[in-house]
Amino acid sequence: MAYMSNQLVVRPGYSGVGDIWDDILSGMGKVVQAYGATQQAQGASAQAQRDIQAAMAAQQGPSTTTILLIGGAAVLAAVVLLRKNKKE
Repeated sequence: MAYMSNQLVVRPGYSGVGDIWDDILSGMGKVVQAYGATQQAQGASAQAQRDIQAAMAAQQGPSTTTILLIGGAAVLAAVVLLRKNKKE
């Protein structure tokens, strides 16, 4: 007998204990998935907050009005200095 036919059918949770065990494992899996989804959402929220902070930091610096006022003061100072030199 080198070969023997087998008609055995295996089904998970076939006994009463298996059904309870499958329910427990399924419930635990759902809890772990919910926890993982929560952690993933918190990570995405934290990353979005870091992106917003980086964008705001990139926008900081002297405003256009400040640059124009400093430039105007520099031109005025140059004109005053050049007039003093011409009078001498």
